[in-house]
Amino acid sequence: MSTSNNNDDKSVKIYKNKNRLKDKLGVRIPTNEPGHIDPEIIDEAQAIIDEMCKGCEEVIHEHLDNLSSAWEEMQKIPASQARTEKSEEIFTISHEIKDIASLCGYNLIAHFAESLRDYISETALNLKNQRIIIQAHVDAMTTVHKNSIKDDGGPMAEELKKMVKIAINKYK
Repeated sequence: MSTSNNNDDKSVKIYKNKNRLKDKLGVRIPTNEPGHIDPEIIDEAQAIIDEMCKGCEEVIHEHLDNLSSAWEEMQKIPASQARTEKSEEIFTISHEIKDIASLCGYNLIAHFAESLRDYISETALNLKNQRIIIQAHVDAMTTVHKNSIKDDGGPMAEELKKMVKIAINKYK
């Protein structure tokens, strides 16, 4: 609104500019249905996920091997910058395992990977305590992978969760 010396012109002009950014982001939907996403796009995305999950077990296996190797190396390093860097590598590997496992329906491995990732990011890494807690996570993920357990239910899953929880609570 602008002011002018002429008191006769007391009109307000409203301009509605089209926000092109919303169009690019897909906020304005041609069908005008709230929350509409083109089914073809959803099908394409699901096909990509399905294709990626075909080799998921092998990818998880490779990440678990990398995690075990990094953990073996880390145990040999005294408290130092090198040990901190190795813990960051374990954090990253755990995060990658969590992501791929969650995406492909391996909920139990994702649970343990996320727990390990969170432990490393939130806890001061005491050498004695960390050996027990990290090893419990690595053992649990390895057991789940070897037994091809996808879901996070069942007696074996509950026993593994209990084992890791005891290690965390006792040595935190």
